[in-house]
Amino acid sequence: MDELNRLPCPILVTDAVGRVLLPNTDMLTLVGHDAAHWRQKSMEDLFPPAGRIFLQTHVWPMLLRENSVREIYLYISNAQGERTPVLVNCRAGEYEHQPCYYWVFFVAQERSRFEAELLKARAEAQRSADRLTQANAELEAVHSQLEQRAYNIEIANRELAVLSRSDPLTGLGNRRALSTAIKRWQSRSDSDALASVLLIDVDHFKAVNDQHGHDEGDRVLVALARMLEASLGPNDLAVRYGGEEFALWLPSADRTQAGIIAERVHDGVQKVSIEGMPITVSIGTATLGNCAGSALMQQLLELSDIAVYQAKAAGRNRTVNSMQAPSVERNYTDQAG
Repeated sequence: MDELNRLPCPILVTDAVGRVLLPNTDMLTLVGHDAAHWRQKSMEDLFPPAGRIFLQTHVWPMLLRENSVREIYLYISNAQGERTPVLVNCRAGEYEHQPCYYWVFFVAQERSRFEAELLKARAEAQRSADRLTQANAELEAVHSQLEQRAYNIEIANRELAVLSRSDPLTGLGNRRALSTAIKRWQSRSDSDALASVLLIDVDHFKAVNDQHGHDEGDRVLVALARMLEASLGPNDLAVRYGGEEFALWLPSADRTQAGIIAERVHDGVQKVSIEGMPITVSIGTATLGNCAGSALMQQLLELSDIAVYQAKAAGRNRTVNSMQAPSVERNYTDQAG
């Protein structure tokens, strides 16, 4: 620890997965709190969200590949939430006979002072003149690289955002996409506006997988996804809710309009088959007003899930509205058995 405190810059020692083992005195001055506060915390807690993403997508892969990174430009947050631009260097090493990483931070706002201190530190460590020259060249190149790196971060963020909201099998949105769409509609709609959700469950889907294999089951799910997309209006959204369940988000659709969409789905499902045997679905619908507030999504899904259960209990291959009894719903011939 004394050796780290003698170095004229903030230094952090982490284990191989980024848990803090030891900060030196300059590091604590930069970020606040004491050593006990940071010990065993993730070093990613030091960075704002964009910096954490950059660590995950660029810095850690580079460390695993090359055992070091040089002159990475990031922002670091202190105990008061203030952000400071820093240049980050890191190299793999050992601490108490265990693999670790040594992180060295240079505050970009005081670059000239840190360049001199860097030269002095490397001279004291008997670094060669060639490596000092190369280090200075890399520092001078940092600013020209910032624009490209910022662009790379933006692209990575967009890709991560798409992946976080998509179902990899069908290409539909997932529950997160559904939540985002509902919140966006709520923020833009009056409190008395209506919206509906259709929860769609494939009948006897386990039998499809058991008798025809999971590859054929996946083909059925993909075909249903394409059919559902074709059933929607321009502002509607189809998501894979989980397993063999799909959900349709119908902003501004009342109970009657939701029933019309459900009939369209039943008609479209008849075009999906396995070895000539048609697939059927059970549908539960729910309609609520925007006045439900932050609980709107949860209430819609709970009501439509109850309606799906009623549809299954009534013989499958039918639609049940959450506010109506199954007996008054359209009853399709139960071809699924």
